[in-house]
Amino acid sequence: MAIHKELITDIKNQTNIVEVIGEFVPLVRSGRNYLGRCPFHKEKTPSFNVVEDKQFYHCFGCGKSGDVFHFLEEYRQISFNDSVKILAERLGMRVDFGDEGRRPHHPHQELYDIHTEASNFYHAILMTTRLGQLAKDYLYQRGLTDELINYFKIGLAPEQADYLYQKVKGQYSEETIFNSGLFQVSNQGRVFDSFQNRIMFPLTDDQGRVIAFSGRIWSEKDSQQAKYKNTRKTSIFNKSYELYHLDRAKAVAHKTKELYLMEGFMDVIAAYRAGLENSVASMGTALTSEHVNHLRRYSQKLVLVYDGDGAGQEAIAKSLALLEEMSVEIVRLPQQMDPDEFIQKNSPEQLAELLTHSRISKIEFFLHYYLPVNLDNLQAQLAYVEQMAPIITEEKSVSRQDIYIHQLADLLPSLNYKQVELVVNQERLKKRQTSAKQMRRPESSQILETSVIALKSPLLRAEMHLFHRLLHHPSLLAEFKQREDLVFQTPELAQLYLILKEQGSLEPNQLQDLGLSEQESQMYYAVLAEHLPDEIADDEIAQLKQSLRRYHQGEALNRQGQKIRDFSGQGDDQQVLAELAKYIAQKRQMEKEEL
Repeated sequence: MAIHKELITDIKNQTNIVEVIGEFVPLVRSGRNYLGRCPFHKEKTPSFNVVEDKQFYHCFGCGKSGDVFHFLEEYRQISFNDSVKILAERLGMRVDFGDEGRRPHHPHQELYDIHTEASNFYHAILMTTRLGQLAKDYLYQRGLTDELINYFKIGLAPEQADYLYQKVKGQYSEETIFNSGLFQVSNQGRVFDSFQNRIMFPLTDDQGRVIAFSGRIWSEKDSQQAKYKNTRKTSIFNKSYELYHLDRAKAVAHKTKELYLMEGFMDVIAAYRAGLENSVASMGTALTSEHVNHLRRYSQKLVLVYDGDGAGQEAIAKSLALLEEMSVEIVRLPQQMDPDEFIQKNSPEQLAELLTHSRISKIEFFLHYYLPVNLDNLQAQLAYVEQMAPIITEEKSVSRQDIYIHQLADLLPSLNYKQVELVVNQERLKKRQTSAKQMRRPESSQILETSVIALKSPLLRAEMHLFHRLLHHPSLLAEFKQREDLVFQTPELAQLYLILKEQGSLEPNQLQDLGLSEQESQMYYAVLAEHLPDEIADDEIAQLKQSLRRYHQGEALNRQGQKIRDFSGQGDDQQVLAELAKYIAQKRQMEKEEL
């Protein structure tokens, strides 16, 4: 009997493959991945990689690869259904087997249902009651419209202490009511609503299911209370993992290849008003590694748009430490404003202009963040340069480093470019010396990457590189689909390319339904494991095509050479001369193209 795909996806999204495999295989962090000795073959040097952000494993030694379900199938020699049940039990979930077309019972379904009902209830209070009209007037003053209120499903918790409880107490079990986080119990045993007289923002998971709420005060009489109040942690809500508006932003992020990360609900709404729908918020809490892992599933590039005040800039600095493996840009808002304040004082068009065209790099952010208050003090200037030098050398481009050295020198009244460059050069030398030591005594991960490159033929390297680009860049795929001259020589890649052309995309969760061979699955994951920059370089595809063309020409030349040898062995001198003329013509053509 089949398990419904929605439940499989849900289990996979809530499971961290590193934690599961780590129970069976000792793993050590190596760069952005985890490394260990492969459990499927004997080896002395670790070659088993677990890629956390993409949630798959791949062994460069034996080629075994797959997702968390496939690991359990292979390691414990069990069926797919059994692997699903094991992972579900880890999450406290119950799996019901049923027909493919029948929706299974989700173990938390009642919690989702009660939150959906609460969301509808709060929204109706805002839109249809006298108190709701006063709250709407407040929202109108903040620049919201009925269209925005409906889109974000904003609501209002009534003033009565147990209005929501009285509505739902006969429909749901006591266990669901008390586990929902929507209610509290007084010392006298009376049940009352957790939210009263607050504007309500429904919080959804990345599947669009309501899982919690955040309530904001709006009337003067409540001004002594905390501005925002969130649902407590429940079995379906963890504020250190969830991100506001991600369920809708992820589709846009898939096209734009970036997400705006903000602090609060009103900031996301402001960005939406400015036409930037790929915006999410960490709901006022500090960014966590759980947030980062969640974000990586939908985009490898973030644009940080935190409040312009001191607390917001400090939050950016802390967040950057967690985002080292991602591409990051920062927007510095003027006059210590947040996006909501900016749009109220300006226009949606001006906010859009600011967020899209006024970005700075991580290094430019730190140039301003670490800038000493007292710039007249020479010691403070020197300490500032020493603090910035290792940050500047993180930039791989030497020309970009020089630009940052100029920017740093321009900020300092007592030091010039040459003096600043001297300090940066010392840091460059340290990094080169460290790199040289690593080359002499490479870590296991470096040995692994070197051996993998050596094992791949030039043709396989080029074809894997090209397929990786087609897999992750739909516009490039659309261009190549119209061409008939692209033929992958590697059989596994040829089959994967046929599927990719037909479907338009190829995600790990689709593999099980495609009937791929073990070799084709392994090739897919080997391509995913390729470490390539997110952006395609200007001449990258042209060089790949040239490499493939050279290979095919070389193969044709070899075949022509074999013909000459065959006719020579037969003593057919006339045919040898004819084939030799063709050989020379082919070689001249290749040399001409090289020029």
